[in-house]
Amino acid sequence: MPSGTTTQARILELCALIHQYNYSYYCGNNSAESENSCNDETYDALVLELKELENQYHELKTADSPTLEIKGEPHAVFPSRKHLIPMLSLGNVYSLDELKSWDTGVKKLLGGQSPEYVCELKIDGVAVSAIYRNGSLSAGVTRGDGSEGEEITPNVKTISSLPLQLQDERDLEVRGEVYLPRKIFDSLNQQRLKSAEPPFKNPRNAAAGSLRLLDSTETRRRRLAVFIYTIAEGLPHETHAGNLDFLRQHEFPVNPETKLVGSIEEVLEFCRYWEEHKEELPYDIDGIVLKVNSLKQQRQLGFTAKSPRWATAFKFTAEQATTVLREIEVGVGRTGILTPVAILDPVELNNTTVSRATLHNYDQVARFNLHLGDHVTLEKGGEIIPKIVAVDSTLRSAAAQIIEPPLGCPSCGTLAIRPEGEVEWRCPNPECPTQQKEQILHFVSRRAMDIDTIGPALIEQLLSKKLLKNAADLYLLRHEDLSGLERMGDKSAENVLAGIEKSKQCELGQFVHALGIANVGEKTARILALHFGTLDRLMSSTPEELEKVEEIGPIIAESIFDFFQHAEQRQLIADFLERGVVPAEEKILEITDSPFSGKIVVLTGTLSEPRDVWKKRLIQAGANVTGSVSKKTDFLLAGENAGSKLEKAEKLEVSVIDEATALELLAQISASTIV
Repeated sequence: MPSGTTTQARILELCALIHQYNYSYYCGNNSAESENSCNDETYDALVLELKELENQYHELKTADSPTLEIKGEPHAVFPSRKHLIPMLSLGNVYSLDELKSWDTGVKKLLGGQSPEYVCELKIDGVAVSAIYRNGSLSAGVTRGDGSEGEEITPNVKTISSLPLQLQDERDLEVRGEVYLPRKIFDSLNQQRLKSAEPPFKNPRNAAAGSLRLLDSTETRRRRLAVFIYTIAEGLPHETHAGNLDFLRQHEFPVNPETKLVGSIEEVLEFCRYWEEHKEELPYDIDGIVLKVNSLKQQRQLGFTAKSPRWATAFKFTAEQATTVLREIEVGVGRTGILTPVAILDPVELNNTTVSRATLHNYDQVARFNLHLGDHVTLEKGGEIIPKIVAVDSTLRSAAAQIIEPPLGCPSCGTLAIRPEGEVEWRCPNPECPTQQKEQILHFVSRRAMDIDTIGPALIEQLLSKKLLKNAADLYLLRHEDLSGLERMGDKSAENVLAGIEKSKQCELGQFVHALGIANVGEKTARILALHFGTLDRLMSSTPEELEKVEEIGPIIAESIFDFFQHAEQRQLIADFLERGVVPAEEKILEITDSPFSGKIVVLTGTLSEPRDVWKKRLIQAGANVTGSVSKKTDFLLAGENAGSKLEKAEKLEVSVIDEATALELLAQISASTIV
């Protein structure tokens, strides 16, 4: 029998070897000739030897053993967990010309600088975040909606290529894409067919389902893999490429095809190559991700409400399929828009069965001259949403019926209208049941009032029993109204009422977004709240006052003004307030003497504090903060790497100030009251 010291040394040696082979297999040259690789038989023999030693000497098993099994009962449900740093989605481009235009826009925002780019393969998998505390993997979280995901730590720990323990006791959060290699996907499907189970549709769906299995032992059997593509917390370097090198040095699985390039021409060459050679890879990709290499430039470029300006995804040419259009279903939105949806003969597209496709509006129907029974070509927009891209009219029957806009709303039967200047047909009935349902769903949604105890099924029941007419009626609900509903016991009723009560104390921007004003999303609602400070001021604003707000153009301004002019909307808001909803006012200083009072200010370049902080500060000082420089601009607040706005301001002889000067001017303010 070997000594304890010898056995421990062999276990450590086996762990190191298997970890190295795992890393090499997923992240490097996995050919049989590679010095860091081995064939399947040798690999399996090493794993078997390690398991036998660990079974015999339990006390010698390491915390990061590649044979680790997560013990305990299967989960009943995965808990939610908020991301400290949001996991934003990327914007997409669908052609090389669009990619060149994106590059032009980046250079313009950088004041003419030509950035380096990092080109990465866009893995067709599932985004996750892995969080390390004191060097140990402490949590794995799915992307979810970008702000909150599911904590699936035991399942993430089964991914053999992901280190459980770092080389030092640092805190780190990394993000990556979990995927299923094609070879393993094919093997899984063969096993499922032998067991009379339905095969998985595609590797991505199989990976997503495997990550959410409640029994992590089964997840381990699926042999998932991951490529890490960024560091969200604990950045050691000021370039993206430098941080990827750091990840490689710490044996994180980083895609070996990632490439740092110095020009858009090299980017285009990279994209062309992989669109032609993607089938040679042992895993699926659906495009290329481009990222500005310099983190300083990334900060300068910043973010839109949904995605970073310093990155984009080039999507490969979409797969197409041909099928037959059988009928049109009309959907009703919360603002009454009637949207045509094509009902199709089921067809396989990108490994999924498609039987519905969006048509957006009836102008698109007219452009295609669509008839029932038409043979149509489908494509997945961004490989997600199916859409009709072509019609073969030569196969059309002479008796085929042309598709016309609806005469009435399919929900309430009200005569449909098309307001002058708009492309959408609408249901004008504010009491339309479907509109009411969609409006209430929007009101309670996470991005609005965040009443997570109320869902579509409950809303339908409340509407059908006449307990609700609109979202304000939520605040009239009583325990006895709820407890008798289907699948609603006393405890569930209490949870619903608690969620409603909690929502009464809300932010002003949150409430404005929840009202569902046309063209006003979450970001615009927050800007309006910050600018006007109180609901009364916003409701009494004129289109001219609204247009002075940054990012509010004439169309949005008119939409907001019209919304607050409607007696029904004003009554609805009055009902909310009367029933206890209290949108917190933004504190705005009422300025008696300010260098910025009534002045138009534009921000540009990289500032030492977030722009939202500066905007709020200037607005409180009486300024109108706008997005573009003109003759009417009074001040340009310029940070580092100020670009075209600075040049334009100098040409127009606009006063240019830096942060230090702005702070000196703010210090002169004599503020009287806070409202």
